[in-house]
Amino acid sequence: MVYWKLDNHTIRCLINKEEIKKMGFDLNAISNDADVMSEFLEAIVNDSHNYIDWNTENGVQIYIAKALPADQFLFTISCSFPDDMIDQDLRQIRRMITALNARIPLDRLEEIEKLSGEEKEKAFASLSKDLREVCMGDVEITSDKVLRKMSDESGEDIRVEKPGDIQMPSQKITFGSMAEIMSFCSLLDIDYTYPSSLYRFRDEYILLVDFDDTEDKTDIVKFLITAEEYGAICESSRLSRYYLLEHGELLIEENAIQVLMVMARS
Repeated sequence: MVYWKLDNHTIRCLINKEEIKKMGFDLNAISNDADVMSEFLEAIVNDSHNYIDWNTENGVQIYIAKALPADQFLFTISCSFPDDMIDQDLRQIRRMITALNARIPLDRLEEIEKLSGEEKEKAFASLSKDLREVCMGDVEITSDKVLRKMSDESGEDIRVEKPGDIQMPSQKITFGSMAEIMSFCSLLDIDYTYPSSLYRFRDEYILLVDFDDTEDKTDIVKFLITAEEYGAICESSRLSRYYLLEHGELLIEENAIQVLMVMARS
């Protein structure tokens, strides 16, 4: 079970089917009985205070339950009144609009609206590309940058070749907090659903990612560079999986990136 705080009145809880059963609740009863759901949410709120400090004096006002892959469930629980939540969302949207407009002004959208046909399609494609680069950090990457970093950390000599020829080992991607990993995954799309698992070790969250040799190595390198921009440390995993299985806590066994992407956008 994983908790993290969105604000002083709102948390999210990632829990799996077995953990729900260990809490003494039946999944079907939770889904179909409002009273059982209330008891379950109260149990989550009470347990959350063992890990995070947040204001629950108003009681549960709003909750959102979402099923995720691999028998995982995401509960967003707020003890804030609806009007306060809307005001907070509006402030967040205002900040996002302000930041985006600094890079892509509204008059550019207005210019595209005036176009038609193939010219409009090309202009929109260019805008979409720029928008994605804004969200992904607009990184200019070279494959040797990542490989040299990997070589320095592992002490091994890794031969640098063009991206299509790189043999990319499995990677251990370590984030210092759940907030960092969620910010990173919120920007990913379906192209980045590599086989992966998520562990918690002490106060860190660790993605173990297996890259297929047939994948576009340029995309892999961009994935790693972007992860580093969000505070991650990337290194070859090799024996990490066995160490984490013994000493860490397995949070998401399969499709971790996909699960986190859904969570981040919920």
